[in-house]
Formats: sequence, C-alpha cells, structure tokens
Amino acid sequence: MIAALPSPLAFTAHERDTLLVLGYLHLEQRRAGEAAVLLRPLHRAYPDDGEVERCLAFAELSAGHVERAAVLAAHAYPLAAAPERKAMGLIYAKALWLLGDEEGARAVLAKILAPDELPL
Repeated sequence: MIAALPSPLAFTAHERDTLLVLGYLHLEQRRAGEAAVLLRPLHRAYPDDGEVERCLAFAELSAGHVERAAVLAAHAYPLAAAPERKAMGLIYAKALWLLGDEEGARAVLAKILAPDELPL
C-alpha cells in the first residue's frame, strides 16, 4: 500500500488574514526579508490571491529579490483590478528597471500612467 502524499499547505481564512497582516507590519518596519518569508508559503497556498501576490511582490522587491518580484508582478498585473493594476505596474516597472530592462520598464510605465479615456 502506498502512503498518501502530504497535502499542500492549507490555511484557514483567519490564518491567511493574520499572515497577511503580519507581512504588512514587517514591511512597515522595513523588514522586507522577514515579510517575504511569511508570505511565500501563503502565496503557495493561494497562488491566485491578488492581495497576497501584491504584498509578496513588494516584499521581494524591497528585500532585493528583483527577479522574484518581476515574476510575481508580471503574473499579478493583468489579473488585478484597475487601482491595484497601477500599483503592480509600478512594482513591475521598478523590477524591470533594476534588472536592466529600461525599455520594458518605460513601456510598463507608459501603459499604467496614460490618462484614462474621458467618457463622451
């Protein structure tokens, strides 16, 4: 008989919220590396949670893990609602810039900073 594989990390809604708040608090205290350590397992458990992904992308960028931040922001950007999309775009643009992709960073900034069309 083959033993069942362990289930992936699972958090209750309360645990998710608690870890996310702790991540935010670490970021406020400029402890981005510690925030990222808290948020990585949460992101593995909730890979499509935009709030978790935004917070982790910022933590990774702030901790100097620029490539990780770029991957997270690139994934979260098109999935985010308009207000969050601008924040993710800024994280993505900064990560691209730090990775030496100035043209890509400028393209992202031009897209997110373009004025919205005015209703007719």
